[in-house]
Amino acid sequence: FWRLWRGWTALEGCCWTCTRDKTMPLRDIIGQSVAVRSLLGTLKSGRLGHAFLFIGPAGVGKRTSALAFAQAVNCAAPMDDADACGVCPSCRRVERGVDIDARVYSPTRQGYRKEEAKEIRNDAHMTPNAGKRRFLILDDADAMGAEAANALLKVIEEPPEMSVFVLLTEKADRIMPTIRSRVLSVPFRPLTPAEAAAVAGERLSGGQVDYLFPIARGNMGEILRLSEDRKLKELFEDVEAELFERLLKEASASPTRLAEEVGALAGRIDLSTAEDTESTARRKSVAAILEIMMSMIERKHMTVGAGVGEMKRGCAILETLMNTIQTVRGGGLTESALEAMAINLKAKAGAA
Repeated sequence: FWRLWRGWTALEGCCWTCTRDKTMPLRDIIGQSVAVRSLLGTLKSGRLGHAFLFIGPAGVGKRTSALAFAQAVNCAAPMDDADACGVCPSCRRVERGVDIDARVYSPTRQGYRKEEAKEIRNDAHMTPNAGKRRFLILDDADAMGAEAANALLKVIEEPPEMSVFVLLTEKADRIMPTIRSRVLSVPFRPLTPAEAAAVAGERLSGGQVDYLFPIARGNMGEILRLSEDRKLKELFEDVEAELFERLLKEASASPTRLAEEVGALAGRIDLSTAEDTESTARRKSVAAILEIMMSMIERKHMTVGAGVGEMKRGCAILETLMNTIQTVRGGGLTESALEAMAINLKAKAGAA
């Protein structure tokens, strides 16, 4: 679904860039306390490794953390805990995305090719411009073919003293074993909705994050991108209208008709991958719509100050939605599951 609106265009060649991501000191990274402690421990030990592998889902802060790590290493006036000060010229360059000692590389549509790997290898031998170390951050490192991996293996195994590699990946098993054995792995976990809301800050409301979180699977970058899409906003409005004006109120429409309308909303979401069958893709879309509904129910009925009756009703509705999601994901007949859900929700519409 998000692929339809992402608007991303790959370059023909592998590119490096000084990132425009929001960069912050390690202490300000949200939701990754284990990874942050590991990196700060490495800094305080004084034994900086030559290569790291950041492993975790997309959009959880791997690239931001890699830049924060580079910021801390090259900081002119580090804090007592070895983290970056955030205000010295070196820190400011990283924050503004203009520090050529912190390079982020991205693969082409064909992944990292041998030629691009050789270019990265050559960059690793360049003397840092102003910092103590030169950071080479490889986004989607699992997109590295065997030839490219072999071209980089030697420099990762025995890199120049002034260079540090940081490989970012969602799929560590796709990294060549000979490379994995020569890097320090740092795990990153999925963000919770509350953590995603904290990362979004003033850019998005809590309600927007609630709606977007299940569809974007917690990917913060996708959440921010999707928040700007008008078609998606209209979809959320339709879901809310369907839930609160139809499903949870006494209406003349039959459960079958209501189930069809919810199914039609799911038809506007494409979460499929190349490996999915048509029925699997359908189940994914329906489950996503139901997860959005759960977020809406929690926001409307499960807030502080809600009455006992309202809380009880909200719990009953959430249970119905959750059971339906389990049925759909478990391979049950989607349309029958939606019709049963509509019947249960209508029965609970007037429940106290």
